[in-house]
Amino acid sequence: DPGVGKTSLVQLLAGVQERDPPEQRGAGCPDAYERTLCVDGEETALLVTDPWEPERRGEESRPGGRCLQARNAYVVVYSIMDQGSFESVSKLRVQLRRGRRAQDVPIILVGNKTNLARCREVSVEEGRACAAVFGCKCLETSAVLQHNVAELFEGVVRQIRLRRGGGGCPTAAPPRKGSLAARARCFLDRLVAGNGRKAALRVRSKSCH
Repeated sequence: DPGVGKTSLVQLLAGVQERDPPEQRGAGCPDAYERTLCVDGEETALLVTDPWEPERRGEESRPGGRCLQARNAYVVVYSIMDQGSFESVSKLRVQLRRGRRAQDVPIILVGNKTNLARCREVSVEEGRACAAVFGCKCLETSAVLQHNVAELFEGVVRQIRLRRGGGGCPTAAPPRKGSLAARARCFLDRLVAGNGRKAALRVRSKSCH
């Protein structure tokens, strides 16, 4: 979803300001930034793209589009103060797996804007539960405070290395047909039901003031 802080996280990695013209672009992909990171004593050139900007939603910006076909990892971002964005990334996680059948492509679930914790709508436990259901790594960040941003991208590099080094499970038995969809449906149903209870509690809380 727009406004969750994807672009801010990418630009922090690249070391550019929002209004600075990007000097390093990925071939064929808008808003691509490259930076060399030293992770565990080894340098890696990491190319990060931000293809889901609202004005670019279309054939090339949706899952499976040209800019995403060769990706080695996905970072899926939601705002901890926006329950709707959390529901969106849960659905997007399923779409990504359908578009990329390889089970060894890492996906990292990121809850951004921890600097606004007083307005939190998505708990840490909900983020972890979502990650557990979908088999993702999860992390909370603050682009404003630059909290856990370096750890995020270093983690991306480690996950890619793990898969390339055979630490993933590409040769493991294939998952049961429909198992991911079933888990996703069950999780989303619980999420919607839980949101209804939260909304009712918020209404009752406001009525007491």
